[in-house]
Amino acid sequence: MIGAVEDKVELVAGGQAIATVPASAGLTGLRPDLTTVPLEDVEPSHVVLATRADDRSRLVAAFRRIAQAQLAGA
Repeated sequence: MIGAVEDKVELVAGGQAIATVPASAGLTGLRPDLTTVPLEDVEPSHVVLATRADDRSRLVAAFRRIAQAQLAGA
C-alpha cells in the first residue's frame, strides 16, 4: 500500500495531479517539496468507486466491501 501512496505523491510533486485527503491520513510533512492546505467549512462530498463492468478482481471486491463498511460507520 505504501508504494501506491508514494506513486500518487509523485504525481502531485510532478504537477500532474492534486489530492484531497482527510487530515487523519497524516500526510503532512510527507515531503519537503509539498505542502498541505487545510480546507475549512467544506460540505461532505459523495464517494464513488468506478470499476470496469467485467472486473472480477478479488482485490476490487474486497476494497468495495471495506469502503462500504467504513462509509456506513461514518
